[in-house]
Amino acid sequence: MQPPRHTPSNSNSQNIPGLERPATAFLSYARLDAEEVRYLQQQLNVRGVRAWRDVTDLPLGGATEGEIIYAIEQIADAFVLYVTPQVLASHFIWDIEVPSALHRWEQDHAFNVVPILRGVTFDELEQHCAAHGLLSLKAFNGVSLPEKAGGATEEEFNRQLRLVARRILEATLDLRLRRAGADRKYEPCLCFQTYGYEPPTDSLDLDLNWAGLFPSKDELPAEKEWDEILLPALDDVKNVLSTKIPGRRLHMFVQAHLPAAFALGFAFPASAHFVFLIEGRHGTWSTEGAVSTGEPLHYLSYKHSGDAHVAVMEIAIARDTAQAVTQNLPSLGLSYKQRVHFDLPGGTDYISGVEDAANALAMSHQVGREFRRLFDKEDITHVHLFAAVPAALSVMIGHQINAMGAITLYHYLEKDKRYVLIYTLGKQQRSI
Repeated sequence: MQPPRHTPSNSNSQNIPGLERPATAFLSYARLDAEEVRYLQQQLNVRGVRAWRDVTDLPLGGATEGEIIYAIEQIADAFVLYVTPQVLASHFIWDIEVPSALHRWEQDHAFNVVPILRGVTFDELEQHCAAHGLLSLKAFNGVSLPEKAGGATEEEFNRQLRLVARRILEATLDLRLRRAGADRKYEPCLCFQTYGYEPPTDSLDLDLNWAGLFPSKDELPAEKEWDEILLPALDDVKNVLSTKIPGRRLHMFVQAHLPAAFALGFAFPASAHFVFLIEGRHGTWSTEGAVSTGEPLHYLSYKHSGDAHVAVMEIAIARDTAQAVTQNLPSLGLSYKQRVHFDLPGGTDYISGVEDAANALAMSHQVGREFRRLFDKEDITHVHLFAAVPAALSVMIGHQINAMGAITLYHYLEKDKRYVLIYTLGKQQRSI
């Protein structure tokens, strides 16, 4: 069965071409700066902004000039110029790309032109524009990056690029929402992916593409990448959507590794009044709605003599976890007081373990209640979570468990028959 197609909820956006294209930024740069621009592109991608870049978006054998002009004038929601001494020497950028961007801006002042300067001053940029008979790009709200040679560390340099990425997210999403005719009741559509995936939707606002940081099924980002790239990106998306989407109802397509799916729900907690409508082959699962008093998951709890503030939790829906977790706990070096196990009353079921939307919501609330019991009544401060569940349900569970305590996520390496630690959410809440 094919997943349902999402169409925009705002009637003003019907039959407008190009709505399947999310917020998009055109990146203009010199080839010698490609590595730094690649990092900026990554920062945009993980925040949901598609970055149009010549090396990734020009068709092989295509007519370069015409494709680039079309991308700037018809596709992009912002023009980002990475200004370095090498860029000042590029005839193509100043004869083709910058004039096309300024022409687009003259037709629509809501179109953003974003100069990012490295090794060039705003006065030098102004003089260069004047020499080419162009409107000064100094008039646009740009940013000057710190010079690494001037003492700025790579960490500080990259932090500045991440701040720039957030500003570009805001700028491109503004124009994207206008393209969609969004009003105060508009319900945006997001795609969240760690695998290559094109969502079946006629209207996509943001495409949170994390695939570049998840090279394969069993290659997941290191802790530093979670700390410096992925979690900050989710915070930026949440904060920007908070200011631009009054209703906070978000349609979502999810194709992701489980740790990433949990992190997504964790970043958009129920306490922040976001509602996820998760689309897929299963239909639409929502994080809001009436919840039955019954508990759909079978529950077992065991006491242990280890660390009184630590618990181990398993959620086994798609496959059994008990044997693998038991075998791996000694090598993981975990000391814990409680071990909690959730599974289906009739046994694991990869295909139809979650019956429908109501069943998914009830499961997420049942797991959420157990987290609250552990943290509020059992004096637990750290839960180690082992799960085999649909990615959509992972998002719904993550949505329930923010602001409680530290939650460490694990990934199962099937070829090695072992679990590996991936990341700890809420690390600042973990007891010392």
